[in-house]
Order: sequence, then C-alpha cells, then structure tokens
Amino acid sequence: MPHEEQPSRQRPRYGSIVDDERLSAEEMDERRRQNIAYEYLCHLEEAKRWMEVCLVEELPPTTELEEGLRNGVYLAKLAKFFAPKMVSEKKIYDVEQTRYKKSGLHFRHTDNTVQWLRAMESIGLPKIFYPETTDVYDRKNIPRMIYCIHALSLYLFKLGIAPQIPDLLGKVDFTEEEISNMRKELEKYGIQMPSFSKIGGILANELSVDEAALHAAVIAVNEAIEKGITEQTIITLRNPNAVLTLVDDNLAQEYQKELWEAKKRKEENARLKNNCISEEERDAYEELLTQAEIQGHINKVNRLAAVDHINAVIREGDPEYTLLALQKPEAQLPTVYPFAGAMYQNELFNLQKQNAMNYLAHEELLIAVEMLSAVALLNQALESNDLVSVQNQLRSPTMGFNNLDETYVERYANALLSIKLEALSQGQDSLSWNEIQNCIDMVNIEIQEENDRVVAVGYINEAIDEGDPLKTLDSLLLPTARIRDVDPDSAQHYQDVLYQAKTQKFVVKMEFHSTSPGHSEALLVSMLCLLSVAHPS
Repeated sequence: MPHEEQPSRQRPRYGSIVDDERLSAEEMDERRRQNIAYEYLCHLEEAKRWMEVCLVEELPPTTELEEGLRNGVYLAKLAKFFAPKMVSEKKIYDVEQTRYKKSGLHFRHTDNTVQWLRAMESIGLPKIFYPETTDVYDRKNIPRMIYCIHALSLYLFKLGIAPQIPDLLGKVDFTEEEISNMRKELEKYGIQMPSFSKIGGILANELSVDEAALHAAVIAVNEAIEKGITEQTIITLRNPNAVLTLVDDNLAQEYQKELWEAKKRKEENARLKNNCISEEERDAYEELLTQAEIQGHINKVNRLAAVDHINAVIREGDPEYTLLALQKPEAQLPTVYPFAGAMYQNELFNLQKQNAMNYLAHEELLIAVEMLSAVALLNQALESNDLVSVQNQLRSPTMGFNNLDETYVERYANALLSIKLEALSQGQDSLSWNEIQNCIDMVNIEIQEENDRVVAVGYINEAIDEGDPLKTLDSLLLPTARIRDVDPDSAQHYQDVLYQAKTQKFVVKMEFHSTSPGHSEALLVSMLCLLSVAHPS
C-alpha cells in the first residue's frame, strides 16, 4: 500500500537513472525500468484517489486497481458521474459486482467499458486518448486506460465538472516488492508506457484550431501570472486565442491569486519529477499551466463567487432572485424549474438556517438542488394527475427517499395524489420532500399491517382446524389480527361458529390461506359479523 512521503523528501524511492555514475549499463537499465514502474504506480494512485472523490466510493488498493477496473463497473459509474443523462445505474451491468465476485469476468462486462467510451465521446474528449475495449477487458494495455482517465480528469476539470487530479509523483512510496511486481507485469505484456506528462499539451492541441496561436496565448497567461500584475493577467485571459470562457473582470483579483498558487504548486511538483523523468519525457508544460488547467481554475473561482451570491440572495428571501442565481452557469448546479421558485427559496432558506455558518457550500447546494428539482417534477406530475409520471418520479434515484419499495410504487402514487389534492384545497402549492417521505412511511406501515393480518388469519384458520377453543381464542386476540371486542368467555361459541362457517363456506367463497391483503380484509369483516352473532350485545 502506498503512503504519503514527508514534506522534506525531495524525490521518490527510485531516482534518476543518472544519479550514480558508478552504475553499469545493466544496472542503469534496471534502474530505468524500476523508475517506470514506480511512476506508473503513482499514476495509478492518482487515478484511484480522483475516481474515489468523483464516485464517493472506495476503490480497490492501488496494486489491485488494474484488475478491479477490468469489469468496467467503476468506469461506467464514472460515466454516470459526468454524463448522467447518457448512463444510468440501471444500464450498468453487474453494478454491485455480484456476478464478478462469484464467477469472474463475463463478456457482458465489456458493455460497461463501451458505455464509458461513448460517454467520453458525448462530452467531446478527443479520441486520441481512448483505449480499446480489449485493452481493458483482456488486459492488453491497462496503462492506456489509466492514461485516458488522467486525460479525462483534466478535461472534466476544464469543464468544471470534476476536481483536479492530484499530482503524487515523488510524494508516495511503494515497497520494493510492489514496484518489482509492477515492473514484471509491464514487461510481461510488452507495454510501452504512454507519456502522462504530455497530456496537457496534447489536449490543448487537439482542442485548438490554431495550435501556435493557442500556445503563444497560454505562454502569455503564464508570464502575466508570474509577474503578479492583475490587470495584465485579465487581459491575457481575455485574449480570444486562449479560448477561455466565462472570464469575469470583476473576479480579476481572485483569478490572479488562484492561478498564481496553482502555478507555484505545479513548479514545485516539476522539481520533484525532474529527478525521475528523462529529458526526452519532459514537456514544455511541465512547469506551465495548460489551457485546460487555466480554464479549470477560472471555473473554480467562478463557482465560489456564484455560491457566495446564491447564499446572499437566499438570505434576502426573494424567490425570483434566488432562481436566477441558481440558474447561472458559473454555479454549476443541476437544472432548476421556474414554476417551483418559491419551493427552492423556502427549502434552501431552511437548510441555510440549519447550518452553523448560515452558509451552504457548493456540494450542499448541489445535493439540495438536485433533490428539490426532482420534488418539483413530482409535484408537477401530481398536479397533472398523471399516475405514470408520478410513479416514474418516485423511482428516480435523485429523490433519495428512504424505505421506498418499488413493488408498492402505485400505492405510494395514489396516496400522494390524495394528499396533494388536500394540500391544494388548503392553498399549499407543493408537497415538500419530508411530506412525501412521510406519505411513503405511512403507506409502508399500512402494508406491513395488512401483511401481518394475513399471517394472523393463517394462525386463526389453523386454530379453528385443530378444534381447540383456547387456541382459537388466542389467535383471535393476536394484536396483528386487529379484531375488536373479543370476549374470552365466549371461546367455545367462537370456535363453533367459525368452524361451521369454514366448513359450509357460507360466509366467504375463498381459500382461507390466501395471501391477498384484500382477501384477508374480507375475511376479517366476515369474522366480525360472526363474532357479533356468537356474542350478541
């Protein structure tokens, strides 16, 4: 397992192949291969940590990550993260990996990798980075897949969809055995390691119409950042050749600070890398911020400013302004619906008050808005009396309801329609998430009581068949049977009347062992009638 190096450590476990002039040619080659294995393990660890942040899920250990990604489940989940309209959890084969753990890889696991590739294509990641499906499933070139994940991370950071991938080269340590094992694996498959350090430059070139103009513009941005003159930095950011979007002059000072800190971090990481990367591997962007990185940091500053603004307007209490703030692209929030403006304002205001800082961070807003938008659509379906749409909305994973059983989704929908009508009659426009959850809980309790009654009726039938009045009395007294006014002194009367009723089947023409809640209800009504006859008031 890797662990973080102390800050004082200046290079990774294996240094440059020229750091000891006494090494023989064979020893130098051995050191080079060990270096490659170490660097690749670092890139695996980087990919692992980045994916864990995106998926909010723990991935296999670094040394087992390659094998753990072959079934494509984590890749498909990643696709769902950045392209949710294209990939849903239901489309992921073996999403819980139950089959994989039991029987290993199945050819249908390749569907997951295909979904990942198509999702990347849908957001515009250049295909030059893509692995083949067989590279993943057949393990023909796993490093190519890890290389693609790194390129994807930078691209998503540029788009403001995901955080920046960490740079861990020279900062984590692996045992000699782990490095040697990885080296043997790489040699076994004869894989040529892709150049991870050149991803930024390649991505910039692939996305640019005029590579030379873009490169010159990005160099100018880096130079302005280095000089620390905010006015000059904002001018370079606005250069059309830099192809940067959503640049706000009012945030110039924040851009300068964020970009300067990012550039210094990159320069420090470059110094650590220089001990273990050959001259041929070094790239012009080793110490410079790439266009994608610059755009990513601009998006980050914009997002923070947008979140500040959203919190301010929520406090002011005007639904119209809150709605406008939530709709700004810089906020990077899910779709909001104008017809539910009052609900967004009220619910977010309540959430804000519950926070100790009276402030909702971006992640909190993201979760809340996604859920509130789903609630808005559910309310819209309820107002339209559209039972099918109501059921579909209830099934939406973004709703986040507890204890929702899809078997009973129609019952939930019918109950909600009744509650919605009552709320509208009292001047309430929308049902809140809590009210909907309470309705689901209420229906679940009703269903549980019905199921308990079915079991109780079974016990009553068994007792009647045995002919023991005391057992029949005990079964009639079961709380789950919910039979009222049972008189212990009339045990024999109950036994006689119920036995006669069951024998002649003159009360209900049905099987007493039916598991239908409706049948059990009819039986209980009949029993109450019989008991009334057996024990008249």
